[in-house]
Amino acid sequence: MEPQLLFLSFFLSAPILYFLLALYFNHHLLPPSPRWRLPIIGHMHLLGPLLHQSLHTLALQHGPLFSLHFASLPCIIVSSPHYAKLLLHTYQHAFINRMETIAVKRLTYDSSLAFARYGEYWRFIKKLSMNELLGSRSIKNFRHLRQQETRGFLRVLALKAKAGEAVNVTEELLRLTNNVISRMMLGEAEEARDVVRGVTKIFGEFNVSDFVWLLGKLDLQGFGKRIEDLFVRLDAMVERIICKREEMRRRRKRVENGDCDVRDFLDVLLDCVEDENCQVKINRVHVKALIVCFDFEVMDSKGLKADGRAIDMNERPGLTAPRAQDLLCLPLQISNIHQTT
Repeated sequence: MEPQLLFLSFFLSAPILYFLLALYFNHHLLPPSPRWRLPIIGHMHLLGPLLHQSLHTLALQHGPLFSLHFASLPCIIVSSPHYAKLLLHTYQHAFINRMETIAVKRLTYDSSLAFARYGEYWRFIKKLSMNELLGSRSIKNFRHLRQQETRGFLRVLALKAKAGEAVNVTEELLRLTNNVISRMMLGEAEEARDVVRGVTKIFGEFNVSDFVWLLGKLDLQGFGKRIEDLFVRLDAMVERIICKREEMRRRRKRVENGDCDVRDFLDVLLDCVEDENCQVKINRVHVKALIVCFDFEVMDSKGLKADGRAIDMNERPGLTAPRAQDLLCLPLQISNIHQTT
């Protein structure tokens, strides 16, 4: 009987020993974490509604590298560019396969490049983006577009200066960048700021249901209804953009020699949808997801941690260094803009 008792004791104690060892090593392999980790919720009591602001506050207290437990999910928080570069280089595949929140999964059609699992689809879209959207040929082809938007930006500054009005440089620069990206992506500057701000805002909010699986179906914070309302508005807007482009393409095909020398990224995606021999078969849902990924997520000005103080055009040189850093000097004449980079 003694061997049987010994085996039974080992059988019962092995899971407990394994749990204690795993807890010990996991705790010591992770970076330091704040005190007062609570059962079930972990460190979630330290987080506010806007997750990025809460993490920024914790980073000021605990340094550029620390760990948190979102319920039972251990996470490493990195707020230093140096550490972020090292981690992204070393654990690129782990970062690509990171967790998706409920909002991100729904509002990006579960097909976004930013959150796609590493695989054939991810590699194909990344290659397509680098060649057709960010390649040197595309950048050269869209030079006239950047010139138009830059002239418009400088014209606004000139009119404000002439009227002696203050200029919110942050807002104007964001508008310039957004319009350039939108026109490279869609061929036009889309005005969709209300929907975009709603989407990017909900991406940054903390949803308990993302981390506590028992609460996944309860929707205690009302995120589910907000996500669905935003999705309906977002989907209608993206569908309108695609339908408008498809009609333009049909008209273009009816015209002899109607091929356009400069195509935007939406044309490239629709070509892939129509190509039966495409390396990776993509459909309309993928196109919508990529529009959201590449275009709408960069259009939100409130989501960026930028200083929104207005600059008074009447201010003269001689400012102190901290104030002078806010000023943007543009020694250019609107009529002499020949090239922008």
